[in-house]
Formats: sequence, C-alpha cells, structure tokens
Amino acid sequence: MTKARSIAIQPELRRLVLERQRFLAHLGRRLGVTRTEFEALDELSERGGLTPGELGERLSLTSGSITALVDRLERLGWAARERHPQDRRKVVVRLSVDAEATADREIGPLADAINHTAARFPARERLVIEQFLANAADAVAQLVVNERALGDSPDVAAG
Repeated sequence: MTKARSIAIQPELRRLVLERQRFLAHLGRRLGVTRTEFEALDELSERGGLTPGELGERLSLTSGSITALVDRLERLGWAARERHPQDRRKVVVRLSVDAEATADREIGPLADAINHTAARFPARERLVIEQFLANAADAVAQLVVNERALGDSPDVAAG
C-alpha cells in the first residue's frame, strides 16, 4: 500500500463521522429532538439497557447532563428507568417499544447504507476493514483514557 493511500484513511474516516453527525442533526430537526437524544437512542438501541452512568460514559456526558437527557427521553416516550436486575440500588435505562420502532425507522437507513457498502467488498476484505476499525477504535479509546488522566481545566470544571 502506498503512503498516499494510507494517509487518505484518516480524512475519509473523519468525513464518515461528520456525515453521520449531519444525518442525525437533520433527523433531529425534522423530529424536533437533539442530536444527543438521537445518539442516546442509537446507543440504547445497539446495547439494550444501560445504567445512566454507562450511557453517560458512552456519550461523554456528565452525571447532571445524563440525568437531564434521560428525563427528556422519558418525556419523549423513548425510554424508561427500571430497577437494575442484579443491583436494586441502580437503575437501567431501556428503550420503549415506540423508541425501538423509531430507531429502526429513522436510524436504520444509516446502518443499511453502511451494510450495503460493506457488502460490496469480498469477505476477506471486510474482515480487514473490521479489524482496522476495531483497532483504530481501541487506539482512540486509549487516547480518551490518557486525556482523562490529565483532568479537566479548572475553568471547564467550574462551568
């Protein structure tokens, strides 16, 4: 693989992420919800029930922000808090049946577009792409861990 070709991966990944964000922003405007609410819908749809802490971790939200988000999801009829099955001190946020249908209807085309694109590659190439994306995600997750270790700026933490 040439150096110029390998360097093209990062801009294309960036473009994919930006196009996904644009798609969710347009859906949100059409349906009257925020992109963060759609991100939560997508995460809960993909992972099933999550504790508010887990959802906040996935979306990089503070505990106060995640509480407000879950409140909004409940008002939308998209989610409900339920007792955690193993730890009664915790709650789990789960999607409603209506929210699952909304996720399938509204976010499903995004997954379908990616799946149709992937299907155009031979199985061996798809495996390489999957491995690359998994390894890249792990490397970026480690950057998040390293960044957290540095802490927040006093100005940001106070705000």
